[in-house]
Amino acid sequence: MPLRALAALAIAGPCLVLASPAAAETQTATCRQGPITNGSGPPDWRQKSVTAGPLSVFRRPLSQMQETNNGQLIAKMPVLTARGAPVTLSVPTRLRHRIFLYYGRMQDRNGNPTTQIGRSLGFSEVVFEPCGDRPRTAWPGGIRVKGRRPVRLLVQVEGEEPILLPLGRPIPFAPPR
Repeated sequence: MPLRALAALAIAGPCLVLASPAAAETQTATCRQGPITNGSGPPDWRQKSVTAGPLSVFRRPLSQMQETNNGQLIAKMPVLTARGAPVTLSVPTRLRHRIFLYYGRMQDRNGNPTTQIGRSLGFSEVVFEPCGDRPRTAWPGGIRVKGRRPVRLLVQVEGEEPILLPLGRPIPFAPPR
């Protein structure tokens, strides 16, 4: 079945969102490959965040989502990880048809590098490998959601049980009138 192009917002600006059957499975975001944010995030990051184990996202990450022409919602959602072992952020299996993650080096459908959400299929899980020389590593990235049902992700450090990371219900941005 041919893919259809649909307008959308990307992390870096407008782009096209292509109808896609499913996200690519796993992405690894490393300190040496990046992209990472300069600096290591604010020292009081946990107080301003939704946290699960060593991983945090700023509170209410889905409260100002951009709605695409096909009704999907996208938003920037930086992640902070504490120094230590790699940590995996994943979409529960039953939600992988409607939630997609965008971190690390991404490629478009032709294998070319891209920083735009709409040009990549997204990922069902991302393994973050924190920078060992920093107390925290800040990772730029984003999320794409189909529908308005609440979003819950999983955070897991190898050898430990997964921890639920509740992000809440997606809310499209509505400019003041």
